Amino acid sequence: MRQSFTYFAVLLLTLTLSACATAPTEKPPPPSYHQGSQFIRIKPPLPVNEHPGKVEVVEMFFYACPHCYRLDPKLEQWLQNKPYVEFHRIPAIVGPTWADQARAFYMAKALGRLDELHPELFKAIHKDGKQIYNSYGVIDLFVSHGVDRQQALKLYYSDAIAQAVNDARVRTVKYRLNGVPAVVINGEYVTAPYFVHNQEEMLKVLDFLVTREWNKTETKP
Repeated sequence: MRQSFTYFAVLLLTLTLSACATAPTEKPPPPSYHQGSQFIRIKPPLPVNEHPGKVEVVEMFFYACPHCYRLDPKLEQWLQNKPYVEFHRIPAIVGPTWADQARAFYMAKALGRLDELHPELFKAIHKDGKQIYNSYGVIDLFVSHGVDRQQALKLYYSDAIAQAVNDARVRTVKYRLNGVPAVVINGEYVTAPYFVHNQEEMLKVLDFLVTREWNKTETKP
């Protein structure tokens, strides 16, 4: 009887220790970010492109900005496996010299070649040392990528491109930007590297805000 009791006591102790050894370790809590510190809120929120079940993320950038150039591939990486994110780029315009590069963006978009020419615009400025601050620089760049000069001129001076550039200028003001790059989430929140320590930290804040907005979307009737 005593031997039987000892056997079961040892067995119980072994099972208890085994359970402790295989118990999952507690994960650290997710980072907590605060309005006014790592991001700001736009009041009232601006309209977004209505796609049910998606969170809109808008990147505001400037081709001549070296920080935007470095962020571009990081954002492309961040976007992978995020089918719930509706991503857009809008060229910021905070001064007269920014407008021509915004025109270049919308010209590439009108040609249906934005995916191809967007990185080429960054490369032309930051690797090839080209100055794209006037119509000549913009037109020459498009011609160098096989666009007919007359077609490029017509696009550059078109009403549609002028309207798109003006809309981008208005958005820049409404988003209350202090600089670029910056990202806007669902027309309501803005975060940027200048709110945090670096671009990697900004992407974490972006994750935090997108997840929060996504959870709100899921709970909608």
